[in-house]
Amino acid sequence: MSDDKTAPKQTDTYWILKRGTLVLLRPWATFYIQGAENVPKEGPVLYVSNHTSYLDPVAIGNVTPRRVVFMGKAELFHHKILNWLLRGVDGFPVKRGEADMTAFKTALGFLKAGRVVCVFPEGTRQDSEEKIGVPEPGAALFAIKTGCPVVPVFVSGASHVLGKKGGLHRGKITVAFGEPYTIPKTADRDTAGQEMMEAVAKTREHWRGKPAQRVGVFSPIPPRENQK
Repeated sequence: MSDDKTAPKQTDTYWILKRGTLVLLRPWATFYIQGAENVPKEGPVLYVSNHTSYLDPVAIGNVTPRRVVFMGKAELFHHKILNWLLRGVDGFPVKRGEADMTAFKTALGFLKAGRVVCVFPEGTRQDSEEKIGVPEPGAALFAIKTGCPVVPVFVSGASHVLGKKGGLHRGKITVAFGEPYTIPKTADRDTAGQEMMEAVAKTREHWRGKPAQRVGVFSPIPPRENQK
């Protein structure tokens, strides 16, 4: 995030990405939401989600009641059009396989500014929705340092529509939001990370088989919050 108030604002591309992916994926995927009431209406929020498909951030971004900021692998930002689209939704790069302090500080900055940030603590895609992987430490540190509410998120169906082997298949993608909670600043990082993944698993079980609300192509676009 930039503190330079004279710097030009990024073009807002949120509506392009949301409408575009909903339209382009319509032949294969329908999107649903559960537990929207669990997302705090204002202030900083950290989404922590399971990860089985490249469609997970797309699904969360399409259904979230508030705008959400994602970090993406640095290689995505090397492409001119992708860079413009991702920067327009306040996305920012992270260098994989190393401790990227710039990305860490950027995420903290968004949280301190009252934004919603989504992370995938497992760091890599899992083979099954029933498997909850071992978390990396970054997500827990965000919550410990800021004291912001943590909202566990469970995405189901995305790996069926687009799995690790590629190829699109017709299916239903549901994003469930669990009850928010906070992590004490004195918490152990590793323990807090494991608790996050347990909360994601509990969200899966709580919402399993329960009704979900469909998100249409022309569903409302969440307003911008605390622009850069």
